[in-house]
Amino acid sequence: MTKIAILDDYIGIALEYGDWSALPADAEITVYREAIAPERLVEELATYEIVVITQQRARFPRAVLEGLPRLKLLVCNGRTSNVVDHEARTERGILLCGTADTSQGDTGQSAAGQGGRRGADGPAPGGLPAPSEMAWALIFAVAKRIGIEDRAIRAGGWQTGFPVPLAGKTLGLLGAGRLGGAMVPVARALGMDVVAWSQHLTGERCAELGITRVTKDELLAAADVLGVFLVFSERTRNTLRGDDLAKLKPGAIVVNISRGPIVEERALIESLRSGRLAGAGLDVYDREPLPPDHPFRVLDNVVVTPHIGYITERLFRTAWARMAEDVAAYLAGAPIRVVTDPADCPPMAPQ
Repeated sequence: MTKIAILDDYIGIALEYGDWSALPADAEITVYREAIAPERLVEELATYEIVVITQQRARFPRAVLEGLPRLKLLVCNGRTSNVVDHEARTERGILLCGTADTSQGDTGQSAAGQGGRRGADGPAPGGLPAPSEMAWALIFAVAKRIGIEDRAIRAGGWQTGFPVPLAGKTLGLLGAGRLGGAMVPVARALGMDVVAWSQHLTGERCAELGITRVTKDELLAAADVLGVFLVFSERTRNTLRGDDLAKLKPGAIVVNISRGPIVEERALIESLRSGRLAGAGLDVYDREPLPPDHPFRVLDNVVVTPHIGYITERLFRTAWARMAEDVAAYLAGAPIRVVTDPADCPPMAPQ
């Protein structure tokens, strides 16, 4: 019997969206709808030969891989995975298969997660990438007090405060790549000014977007709404610390759809608790799923979503179909979409 584990299928669509009928009759699939605690990962997965890491929340450092002696195949959604120690994986002869379909120039994964290529969730011509749409949704939700007023009405109340108009305000972009740059046309349509900073942002890129390149301190001082669009790495961890958040205007809004650890979490919580920031819209967190007792779950001036900025149904239908194909091909003795190029095996992302 071949045991297969599918991790983090929060929505419960793995078996519906993937065609698993080609698997041998003795294949046994276990679907985990909830996240497995990191300290329980080895114990829980010790008997599995195949693990499908759909949401890339579970992490597979060397210590975990060494505790999984029966593991022979990892399958991820996307071109590769940065939650796996690839050196340890290759030493142990564990294959990694993704959902990249190079014949169609398609990764089957969110552009946010795979370096900006248009994938199965790509926008229609002239449209916004899904993560940029999410950023605007969060900006509107915080500025217009949608979460606060919704809760008040449901509790029997009525109007509790003033929505913030965006016209005439300044959108600050912490990163102006594909996702940050896609924010600019909407900001212009709303009558907002746009300024941007990142370590490697060029004047040419800003001229292309029609925005103003500023220093980091100038960005913080100018932004009424600060959007986080940097790619997460050890270099960008805690790009916004407490002293940076203190430089924002009183009443500023912070929106993060990139990765949680880019903003120092403790400092952000304190800035929100004190009321110095008007609010935050967050789709990403230091730990995902967000722990049940986390302050972000109870702060009134925070709008939270469960890292769904990159998600579309079309993306998931494509990804699940390909992940099921990966598993079937491996079990048939002819693996497909095997990640072998060192350039496609990034260092494990910092926690």
